[in-house]
Amino acid sequence: MAGTKRKTGNNKWRLEYMCDGERYSEYISATSSSEASRRLSLFVAEIEKGKYKNNSTFTFTELAQLFIDKYATDNLSPTTLRDYKNRLNKYILEEIGTIKITKLKRIQIQEFANKLVTEYNLSSKTAKNDIKLISSILNKAIEWDYIDYNVADKISIPKNLKKQKKKVILYSYDESRQFMDALKKLEDKELQMAIYTSFYTGGRRGEVLALTFNDINFNKKTVDFNKNKVCSKGGVTLKDIKNGKSRLFYVPDTYIDKVKKYYKYLNQPKKKTQLFNMYPDTYSNKFKQFLVENNLREINLKDLRALNESILVNQGLDVVSVAKRLGHLPSTATNYYLDQIPEEDKKASEILQNLF
Repeated sequence: MAGTKRKTGNNKWRLEYMCDGERYSEYISATSSSEASRRLSLFVAEIEKGKYKNNSTFTFTELAQLFIDKYATDNLSPTTLRDYKNRLNKYILEEIGTIKITKLKRIQIQEFANKLVTEYNLSSKTAKNDIKLISSILNKAIEWDYIDYNVADKISIPKNLKKQKKKVILYSYDESRQFMDALKKLEDKELQMAIYTSFYTGGRRGEVLALTFNDINFNKKTVDFNKNKVCSKGGVTLKDIKNGKSRLFYVPDTYIDKVKKYYKYLNQPKKKTQLFNMYPDTYSNKFKQFLVENNLREINLKDLRALNESILVNQGLDVVSVAKRLGHLPSTATNYYLDQIPEEDKKASEILQNLF
């Protein structure tokens, strides 16, 4: 049987050849029919000489490894890469890893999505992210001419009505006072200032660590979040903040006083100097250690951000103003963002002033 070629899309072709009772196939890119024919001749010759490695025999595990090695490692942040590997190893490869990518069916992906929710009791959001990862890997396989369509698109994610959301129990007022008392005695001045900044501003971890002294106006008593420090291959890098909107807002005198003292402690460096040299993960780990050493109930930096939000709301600041201050995008506040600092934000600063 002679080999055959079939056009599957714009400059996309499928080559097929039957040899010794086994069907071989390959997807290629070719700008013309004659080029596809030449590729077909080479394809057939390699098979007959026993030198052809049939890519259609790739299992999803092999494809996923190729995705990690040839794409993800060089193009994604270490945090995202670590998350992808964890997702693959936890459920995905166990369920579909041994299936050949050319044999993978949409119904199998749908059944896996259902199983994530009904048997593994994952949240719909987590299940959606797992399916999204599978889809991303298969899209790369299409780009690499291994397959011609993605069986992980258009998958319905069932709702997990039984899954209860993790309830964050914030510090009570007494716990908050104990927390602040311990913070005052902390000898690690960099960590101390970082925690003060997280508490008084409600900033995200990367936003806090990216701050320079230029971003803090001592006279106007404002902080400008405009960058995000994230881990990258070989170190850290600065990126745009989440949602792409910088945030300029007021902070209380007590915080400004602490920044001034910290500035003197560092021997008044240039204003473009970053306040903190810690890696994001280092900050999280040091924060946890601080809680342990002071017998404080375990929370994480996100909970500290939520504590800031809770205090402001409970003290009477409207939710929309809090959302703007913390960089949230609730539907009710989408059109509320302004280029200038609203007067309502001064209330947030006043609430935090001398709170503890």
